[in-house]
Amino acid sequence: MSNSTIDLLMSHRSIRRFQNRPLPDGVLETLIRCGQQASTSSNVQAYTVIHVADPKRKKRLAELCADQVQIHQSAAFLAFCADLYRDRMANRMHGAERFDGDYAEALMIATVDVALMMQNVAIAAESLGLGICMIGAMRNNPKSVGKLLDLPPYVVAVAGFCIGYPDQAPEVKPRLPLDAVLHRERYLCDETHQLAMEEYDRTMVDFYTSQGMHEGDQRWTTVMADRTGQFHARAELDEFLTAQGFRLRR
Repeated sequence: MSNSTIDLLMSHRSIRRFQNRPLPDGVLETLIRCGQQASTSSNVQAYTVIHVADPKRKKRLAELCADQVQIHQSAAFLAFCADLYRDRMANRMHGAERFDGDYAEALMIATVDVALMMQNVAIAAESLGLGICMIGAMRNNPKSVGKLLDLPPYVVAVAGFCIGYPDQAPEVKPRLPLDAVLHRERYLCDETHQLAMEEYDRTMVDFYTSQGMHEGDQRWTTVMADRTGQFHARAELDEFLTAQGFRLRR
């Protein structure tokens, strides 16, 4: 089954090299409007996008995001923020007695809303022949990023977002087998997952070898075993979430 939309979605790849070419007038605004049309919980629209165009500010933000070359080269670099500040303002405008920003549901709504918006922007950008790269390293130094961007309470930068004209054409990276992510009626554990992951290990070894990437053990499970033991490196994010008002109840 195929059509132009499915073909576009199935051809996604992250772009890490961009041409020195600006976006035409109005393109960024169109992309953000497309992002706003994403599904949003109860029309909360719990997101804000900050376009960082000033060269000095962009350079500093790039440094806080592991100084990745695609940030410097991008025609536009955006910070996508989970944002309940507007909702807090609405709460105060009407003298509401309580604001439940310290519940997990509040953070969940804002995080899901901004993620859906970000993906809409990505699809719209790619439909115009642009390339994108999402930057999770925006969460490496959340306090410094928050200060640089003047983030008020109940706002957290979730990810960076590079947009520009591609200067490379990488291969589409294979994904997990469908059986690993599409379960029927109930969650399937253990053997089903292990068989799917072993199959994916073989797929990714072939892919990384063909691309000259990931020296050493190239199995996906090995990479994930290492990666999932490094979340503590962003422990500052826990502190920053609390400081911003997301004091999750225990």
